[in-house]
Amino acid sequence: MKKILLGSLLVTSILACNALSKEFSLDKAHTNVGFKIKHLQISNVNGNFKDYDAVIDFDSTKFEFNKLQANIKIASINTENKARDAHLQQDDFFKAKTYPNITFTMSKYEKISNEKGKMYGSLNIAGVSKDIVLDTEIGGVIKTDSGKEKAGFTLQGQIKRSDFKFAPDTSSLTLSNEVQINIEAEINEK
Repeated sequence: MKKILLGSLLVTSILACNALSKEFSLDKAHTNVGFKIKHLQISNVNGNFKDYDAVIDFDSTKFEFNKLQANIKIASINTENKARDAHLQQDDFFKAKTYPNITFTMSKYEKISNEKGKMYGSLNIAGVSKDIVLDTEIGGVIKTDSGKEKAGFTLQGQIKRSDFKFAPDTSSLTLSNEVQINIEAEINEK
């Protein structure tokens, strides 16, 4: 009898925790998947991607991410220069014909406070996967008129081109080895 009671309590606890987690979708009108890299050691080139999607499981009561999987289409790169954007898709950079997507899969979320945390996961660029850490800032959660929740967050971090064997023939004097990632997102409860 004790085993049945303990089993029932465990199942009830798991269901209660899962009920607090909610799946969210990106509000693309209020989301920017951006990056920045230094050119010729004197100026920054800023860019973003226009086509992306993500599966997000966010616990709005605990301000914690349970899951985040993102997929970014290389063909949507935008640096405000069409010739450069086309070149970045070639084999000396993103190898977009062979690897059309950048992917990120969260492995762990470390909560520091309701507003701040660290998101750990695997980033795959041009067939090379590396574990990265993104600083996370949660802007807040609101209820919309429809009764659904909306949340905002920022992900920031730095990766090295060399870790991903990205543009290996391009000197770091021409293009910095460090790439800044800056993602601003709004998400809507499904």
